[in-house]
Amino acid sequence: MEVLGLYGGTFGPPHMGHIHAAEAFLAEIPMDKLLIMPTFLPPHKVKAKGDTPALRYEMCLAAFGNLAKTEISDYEIRKADTSYTVETLRYLHSCGEREIYMLCGTDMFLTLDTWNRAEEIFQSAHIVCIPRYTGTDEELHRKKEEYEQKYKITVRILQTVPIELSSTDVRSAIRNGEDLTDLVPASVAAICKREQLYRD
Repeated sequence: MEVLGLYGGTFGPPHMGHIHAAEAFLAEIPMDKLLIMPTFLPPHKVKAKGDTPALRYEMCLAAFGNLAKTEISDYEIRKADTSYTVETLRYLHSCGEREIYMLCGTDMFLTLDTWNRAEEIFQSAHIVCIPRYTGTDEELHRKKEEYEQKYKITVRILQTVPIELSSTDVRSAIRNGEDLTDLVPASVAAICKREQLYRD
């Protein structure tokens, strides 16, 4: 049985926090392959100015392309519809016998039980959380216990120091003309500059 890691998100743009999360996921969860899956249109977010699904996919290739055992998937982008996690998990299971570990950041993890067909999500994948902010340990562990009791599953919280960075922070830095060296890979910064992304 293939052990598959799934890390989905808008990635508008992918940044050092995303890369750190993917590396920690690979380091702590034994898996055969990690799928990075940019969404076409997430149901809970407004599209950022200037980017397109194709550009976010290109930026993901640039950001994650050199990570071992990692593949960038355009499945949700090719669907060209609102991206629901439960549908993606059904698709991945239909492709073969797989055990799936799904990575969630703090915000996603704390609201996962409100998502479309949440119970099916919890039964279709092992949930793994990476802290996004310091000081959230107690909150995350409380939610972990709630999920485990409610859905009769085991949840993992990665043991890594968070990088407190968001795509909103990066877009703000781009608008303000700030140095992006510590925020995104140079290849991603080059795409943002080439396409004039996230500028007013």
